[in-house]
Amino acid sequence: MSARMQRIVRDPLFVFCLLGAGCFLLFAALAEEKEVIVVSDALREQLADDFRVIQGRPPHAEELEALLQRHLGDEVLFREALARGLHLGDARIRMMLIEKMRFLLADPPEEPTDEELVAHYLENMDRYVREARYSLRNIFFQTRPEDPDALLAELENGAEIDGDPGFWLGSRLVDYHASVVRNVIGPEALRKIESMSPGDWVGPVESPRGYHFLRLDGRVPERPLPFAEVSERVREDWAQARRDASIEQRLDGLRAGYAIRQR
Repeated sequence: MSARMQRIVRDPLFVFCLLGAGCFLLFAALAEEKEVIVVSDALREQLADDFRVIQGRPPHAEELEALLQRHLGDEVLFREALARGLHLGDARIRMMLIEKMRFLLADPPEEPTDEELVAHYLENMDRYVREARYSLRNIFFQTRPEDPDALLAELENGAEIDGDPGFWLGSRLVDYHASVVRNVIGPEALRKIESMSPGDWVGPVESPRGYHFLRLDGRVPERPLPFAEVSERVREDWAQARRDASIEQRLDGLRAGYAIRQR
């Protein structure tokens, strides 16, 4: 090596340029590295099996290649969608992924004892009741009557008033569950009916369909369901409660990996 070359090599500027060139080449190499999609024998077998189930025969070589190319195209689109964060802006996709993660985090519950099931039943008695049922006389008007107080007074005095036709359940609702009354006429009507005595009238109560004057003709009170009638439902609820608890426990561990900042 000549004296001039030695001076160049020892020059700090030369060393800096050499390091810079090395970094540039490394960056270029990494930038050109492509994400790998593995095409395995197991993938080909799965595609062939799916085809066989649908078509009733194994695919030809050309058909299998077409299936493979379709799969690769879908895989590329899927990864591009993730790279662009499309799953973050679609509420339906987000919910599907969240539910999938809940399924993966949930531990299968052990077999409950009879004592555990009875304890769960007693701790959640409000879930295991037979709804109250009501029988009602229903006078329906499509628009609010001009003098509803006078009309209510007539009904309370025994007057027979037909109202408007067109209410799909008719003028008598016999033995309807509380939830049906709530859904059909509305929660306001149900609240008023719950405090009424048989023979009482109330109205007008507005519903999505119009206005109602209601007379309570009969009530079957809410009552607890015996354990024997709901034991299978209690078992399912108990198992779900255990799964939910295991999800929350694992979720607490996952939360530790995230910094939550309030804005």
